[in-house]
Amino acid sequence: MKLIACFLLVPLCLALLVSCGQPQEKEEVSVTSDLTSRATEFVTLLAQEDYANAVKDFDSTMKGAMPPEKLEEAWTSLIGQIGVFKKQVSSREAKEMGFDVVFVTCEFEKTQLDVKVVFNPAKEISGLWFVPVE
Repeated sequence: MKLIACFLLVPLCLALLVSCGQPQEKEEVSVTSDLTSRATEFVTLLAQEDYANAVKDFDSTMKGAMPPEKLEEAWTSLIGQIGVFKKQVSSREAKEMGFDVVFVTCEFEKTQLDVKVVFNPAKEISGLWFVPVE
């Protein structure tokens, strides 16, 4: 699993490490179900390869760092490494450094990964990572 994580982080680090800072201890919290719905819809748009609509909730930093073409490149690279997307398995919510975070656990052909979607206080997507399931 660590090997998969390394392969994912190397080609995607420039595009995906637009962040709100280094994660600190995670505190499980109750985030509004609206954010969970938006995060799962975002993953659905990725799976449907609808990158133009997927980026519509990005904040200005994310829009600059990851326009639809870059998001497509990142998703295609991910799929190339871990196989086709099969389904969303579950989701969980957390709070990190004052940001709302939704982890959408997804099943791919070769493994499961969490799509970590970070929302800023304005409820825009301000961070995105593909991480091993904890």
